[in-house]
Amino acid sequence: MQYTMTSMQRVLTTLGFQEPDRVPFFLLLSLHGARELGMSLKEYFSRGEYVAEAQLAMQKRYGHDCLDGFFYAAIETEARGGHVIYREDGPPNAGAPIIHGLTEIDHLQPPPVESTPRLQEVLKAIRIMHERVKDEVPIIGVVMSPFSLPVMQMGFDHYIDLMMENPKAL
Repeated sequence: MQYTMTSMQRVLTTLGFQEPDRVPFFLLLSLHGARELGMSLKEYFSRGEYVAEAQLAMQKRYGHDCLDGFFYAAIETEARGGHVIYREDGPPNAGAPIIHGLTEIDHLQPPPVESTPRLQEVLKAIRIMHERVKDEVPIIGVVMSPFSLPVMQMGFDHYIDLMMENPKAL
């Protein structure tokens, strides 16, 4: 079958409740890029160029309709000074909690993207991907859920306690 739409046209047509030339196919291959380039996850996520190169190569190989600009869930905790634990057999995860008391929550500010090296690498990867695909392929971005991020920043037990004992603090 000859496809006539770009990935972006296909996705936007579908979102507009119209019928595209085929069903959009999304593969979110955030960790697989390291294997694609033959490197560890820690090395892979160290440079936006690596992530962009792998995402573009995998999209060409598999023909899916998006690129994935997501690095790993703990990146927002890392941007606030937290430690990231890298594993060979799974996604990077947050180290010890960085929030130790309720009073710290009131003073939380978004991490300064412009001066946070790892977040700058995310932006670099997205910029490189966009330069290569222009507006032909959507690039997926991620915002951590309101349950995942606090668990990584506080620890699961403390977050559950906070929800139960002081829900207005949330």
